[in-house]
Amino acid sequence: MEADDLASADDLWWSWAVLATGDRLPEGAEAGLDTDEHVLSYSYGGSWARMQRIGGGRAVIWGAASGSVRDAISAHLDVLEGAPDWASSNAVWRSIRTTKPGFLAWYSRDGWDTSTTGMFDGVVDLLSPLLRADPHLVAAARDGETENPVLLAAQGVAHVSAQGAIRKRLRSQIHRQMRDTVERERGLPERPTLLARWYRVSDPGISFQHTVLVNQGDLQPLDDAPWLPEALQVSLGNILRELHRAEAGDESGAWITAQVRVASGRITIARAFDSLPSWYSGKGPTLRALNWEMQQRSAAWRPAWATLLPG
Repeated sequence: MEADDLASADDLWWSWAVLATGDRLPEGAEAGLDTDEHVLSYSYGGSWARMQRIGGGRAVIWGAASGSVRDAISAHLDVLEGAPDWASSNAVWRSIRTTKPGFLAWYSRDGWDTSTTGMFDGVVDLLSPLLRADPHLVAAARDGETENPVLLAAQGVAHVSAQGAIRKRLRSQIHRQMRDTVERERGLPERPTLLARWYRVSDPGISFQHTVLVNQGDLQPLDDAPWLPEALQVSLGNILRELHRAEAGDESGAWITAQVRVASGRITIARAFDSLPSWYSGKGPTLRALNWEMQQRSAAWRPAWATLLPG
């Protein structure tokens, strides 16, 4: 068996949850739901499995099938090697620190995947009983048409945003990918009329670079922003906010960061819609800010790293 031989995450989850509240498990088997972590558990003989539902239609399943290839090499197996950061949830980390698993797979829009190819021997025998719940009870639980408190709690998911260690790793991973992302051409001038007019009227008389980061529509200057008289800071901020709104496309979204440059009597602006370019030296945007921006865009205008954002 391989990971892509598993039933869909939704089908497995609801059948498993229904069985955890009934009496159709094999004799000697135990199942339950941790409602705080949104983790289903199952143990039978010397085998065990866990499944966690994660926001964005994702899930992760891990465990150990007694008598599998895992028994011979468990001491050297890292089931998280090659797994996406979101699959390394707090619940997974706590579990594998105490009981080393022999298999782990994760589910996303592309189906199941695993980094432990060839390690699923015996897993089909372990998981098959979890797909034998009454279809009518499964459908009712899935639709929330039940008074069972466990099945009602099973409607929930574990949110990536609540997983502290994951969130840090995921943010770092996305920022690295943003550094390597090439901007798509939007055809915007480097010296827009609005900005040139501000420079001509304000006449700051100094050369400077002024960088801003956008947080859910709010423009925030970096901590190392150059000194400018307060009146100029306010007026430049107003100009940038107006530019940000004017240059946002209905399909392609708005820029994430921008830098105004004044040198040799000329003012220009560099913008980044999809990346963290070399001229940006500040702290990267939050996952919440990036998620908010991607929600403003059509799918065709979301960079590849957007698929990593928590749902």
